[in-house]
Amino acid sequence: MTHRIPPGRLPSRIGTFRQLEILLMVAECGGIAAAAERLHLSQPSVSMQMRKLSDSIGLPLYEVSGRKLSLTHAGEVLLAHAREIFDCTDRLEMALNQLQGMQAGRLGLAVVSSAEYFIPHLLGPFYRQYPQIEVALHVGNRAELLERIQANSDDMYIFGFPPQDDAMECTPLAANHLVVIAPRSHALAERKRLRWQDVAQEQFILREEGAGTRAAIEHHLAKLGYTLNNKMTIASNEGIKHAVLARMGLAIVPALCLDDGDQEELVQLPVAGFPLEDQWNLVNRSGKVLSVVAQTFRDYLLSDGREMLTDALGYWEQHHRPKLPTR
Repeated sequence: MTHRIPPGRLPSRIGTFRQLEILLMVAECGGIAAAAERLHLSQPSVSMQMRKLSDSIGLPLYEVSGRKLSLTHAGEVLLAHAREIFDCTDRLEMALNQLQGMQAGRLGLAVVSSAEYFIPHLLGPFYRQYPQIEVALHVGNRAELLERIQANSDDMYIFGFPPQDDAMECTPLAANHLVVIAPRSHALAERKRLRWQDVAQEQFILREEGAGTRAAIEHHLAKLGYTLNNKMTIASNEGIKHAVLARMGLAIVPALCLDDGDQEELVQLPVAGFPLEDQWNLVNRSGKVLSVVAQTFRDYLLSDGREMLTDALGYWEQHHRPKLPTR
């Protein structure tokens, strides 16, 4: 079927902002069904809007082969320009927010899933001070956050194992202790000192490929000359803790993902070389101009937020018990 570019000026027929938002989500999710779920729309509604956008452009925007959706060249071109359009609207919103100070605005924050245990406690005091702002918090694994950075989806990002990319600005936020955990019923649970050789043949439960915690663990173990011989994968920190409780194996997790309830049933093993010393990092695209809301939150994170995390980690180092950041 031959498509003809409709007559008339492009802005009058390119479709609505909502249709462009749907295109962005379809591209991010890789399919109509996943995009519909993320947007809280029906699949027929998303398909219809994509069809209307295609008709307004006069060219097909995507192709479906089996279950895989891929953008056509026209779709890729429109996607790139849609991102530019939304960058422009973001700058407009930023300018208007700056006229209103902190009386309005939106904060877009994306964090790796292991940071979800403490980030709400850092957001809390900030939000109580500025309850009129809109907070959009996205939690995902490291691979998802790298995609969101490329799409410029958020104001800032928190990683445990940051991207190795000169186009990113990476600022250390606080120490991230990675500890070995076992069920209290484990044969090694009462030992006061362990070598890596004592646990090397144990089954270890790790996060999925693409997760920052897994990347950090493998990086630090390699530097120590340690290897994991028996591994299984669970794509959730909570799932990993429950698997350890079910005596399926040991795990290496961020200390801050443990709470008092976990402390009753889990034990941190005193393995030589642990805790592994990693960092939580605040990441931005280099040169990104932050809104007054985002800049205020960034300054808060690097002052009060950093102090709260340091206090929580200091408590852990002294008592080997978890403490959530509070203020």
